[in-house]
Amino acid sequence: MPSLEKFCSITADMGMTIIGNGPSGMRIDFPFEGVATGPHWEGERPVKGIDYSTVRADGNMDLDIHATIGEKRETVSYRGIGVSIANADKSAEPRELITFHTGNEDLAWLNSEIGVAVGKGEAGKLLVEVYLVKP
Repeated sequence: MPSLEKFCSITADMGMTIIGNGPSGMRIDFPFEGVATGPHWEGERPVKGIDYSTVRADGNMDLDIHATIGEKRETVSYRGIGVSIANADKSAEPRELITFHTGNEDLAWLNSEIGVAVGKGEAGKLLVEVYLVKP
């Protein structure tokens, strides 16, 4: 049975750009910027990205996230897909499957990992917990 290993916690501020109705639903882009903390490095690392979201007919959102953790030589890019559950209090609960990409030799082990993330978005704030899936 696979297990989860904590990778990092992300806290970020989110913006919002409404793109409009399209064939698959209402498109909204959520740029975000913040910090990541985790057991694989010391201190905080900057996080920056955008979530290309599509609001579905059931009110939930399909997520397509492109972001980076770190900077310069220590940058790790990640891509997440998933769903965000809309709550009656106008908060959202993102649930994501994540893959990583980096050219940094010290972090290259991430290129063969997959992650899962769960979190909460509310009033322009985002908190996401990222875990690595271990066999």
